[in-house]
Order: sequence, then C-alpha cells, then structure tokens
Amino acid sequence: MLEIDFWSILFTVINLAILFVAMKFLLFKPVRNIIAKRQEEADAAAKEAEERAAEADRCKAEYERAIAKTEAEREKILTEARAQADEEYRKMLTEARSEAEIIKKDASTEGEKRKQRIISEAGKEIGDMIASATTKILGNVDESELYDAFLNTMEEEK
Repeated sequence: MLEIDFWSILFTVINLAILFVAMKFLLFKPVRNIIAKRQEEADAAAKEAEERAAEADRCKAEYERAIAKTEAEREKILTEARAQADEEYRKMLTEARSEAEIIKKDASTEGEKRKQRIISEAGKEIGDMIASATTKILGNVDESELYDAFLNTMEEEK
C-alpha cells in the first residue's frame, strides 16, 4: 500500500519551500510591484482630479464673487443714475416753473401797461372830444384847462 517515507516528506517540504520562495521572488513580488505602481498612478490621478476639482471650485467661487460685485456695481450705478435723473428733473421743473412765473409776471405787467396806455389814450381822446364839443358849444374856451380838469376827475375816480 502506501508507505510514508520520512525522507520523501522532507524533500517534498523542502521542494515546496523552494517553490514558494521562487514563486515569491519571481511571481508575487513583480506582480505586487506592478499593482503598487498602478495603485500609485491611480492615487496620483485621483489626487490630480481632486486638485482640478478644487481649482474649479475656486474659479467658480471667484466667478460668482465677480458676478455679485458686478451686480452690486450695476445696482449702485443705476441708483446713482436714477437719483441724478430725479435731481435733473426737479431742477428742470423748478427752472420751468420759475420761468413760467417770470413770463406770467411779465405778461401781467405788460397787460397792466397796455391797459394804462389804452386808458390814457382813451382819456386823451375823450378829453379832446369834450374840448372840441365844448369849444363848439361855448365858443373859444381854453382846451388845456378843460383837458386838465377832465384828467384830474378821472384820476380821482380811480
């Protein structure tokens, strides 16, 4: 049957140990080195991807800050422009009102002057007509006296 020989078992164990050591140095160690290199490459790629993602996040945050700053500046400029436009509108309105008031006063003064001139001319014409009528009725009377008397009467009635 089967015999167990001590030397046979010893040589088998020695052969297995030699085979194990040979496999370890010739097969397992190079495979582990290759796996380690690939792991390092994968780690480097992952680290680079993380750095790029972080850089992208920084760029995005900077872009958003720039947009917010630009938006704030736009609002500030619009507010200033609106305030300036309102001020300009008020100024123009005030100037227009003052000019209208001046024109109104000038027109009123001019109307009053015309009225006085018309009244004065009408008074002169009426005085001349009265003097002529009185001269015709009474004969030769001094017209200047009659005219002065009429004007004095007109001034008193005012």
